[in-house]
Amino acid sequence: MTQRNQIKYTTMAVLLAASAALIPCSQANAAGMVELNMENVPTVFGLAVGTLPDYRGSDDYTFGVAPMFRYTFNGQERYIQLLANELTINILDDDMIRFGPLANYHFGRTDDVDDPVVSKMSEIDDTVELGAFADIVWTLSNDRRHRFIVGAKLYQDVGGESEGFLANVSARYWLPVAKPFDFNASVGAIYQDDDYANHYFGVNRDNVGTSGLPFFVADGGMNEYYMVLGGIFYLNKNWLVSAGVRGSVISGDPADSPIVDQRGDSTQWVGGIGVGYAFW
Repeated sequence: MTQRNQIKYTTMAVLLAASAALIPCSQANAAGMVELNMENVPTVFGLAVGTLPDYRGSDDYTFGVAPMFRYTFNGQERYIQLLANELTINILDDDMIRFGPLANYHFGRTDDVDDPVVSKMSEIDDTVELGAFADIVWTLSNDRRHRFIVGAKLYQDVGGESEGFLANVSARYWLPVAKPFDFNASVGAIYQDDDYANHYFGVNRDNVGTSGLPFFVADGGMNEYYMVLGGIFYLNKNWLVSAGVRGSVISGDPADSPIVDQRGDSTQWVGGIGVGYAFW
């Protein structure tokens, strides 16, 4: 390895380690921040800042900081990507099909959330989810940045918290509006099984604490729908800015949960901006 490459990868590792340490400043699940996508950049690292719900279903918002990192292997389609709290590895060298494992650090709900009633419930610990993802990518013109992508992600809690299962299906469109700007629009839906839904939205004698909230059992199903608008602006050959806003609606039983219907809001917003340094 050349000295230049040694410096490059050492710099990436140091920044990634430092930025990863910043994530716990947010008590919310930072999954929404992965919508600050680095889709069209082979190798990039950076930081994103944004606002997101205090907990899923909250109408209070908190501040989050998260790392962005993507390394594409030279001359291949394989990559390693870390966006906020989610790590994905594409193991296929194919320009149309992506597939590989994923790991997600799922933030819990502590007793210092802003809502004075929900804060009296028992805490939900952070946990780790493992799973897999798959994408089908269509290049729509001679410009590879012009793409349509259909994908799915599967998550299984392995940290002994909810022991539940979640699936996220999405469709994403990328349009190079101009040489320095790529526009992105996405839509998606989230499925949760009964264990997952009831753990994060249910109220029972084990988690009610001193909140006084009525008991509630949340069944799973397709219970969240979202849309994302964002883009990447290339300041020059190396520096870029990524920004996006994600609006979602919690539906089904989770929307009727007391922590959402009485103490929060079924409409959720995530917004953020990130700065990255790219290698081509």
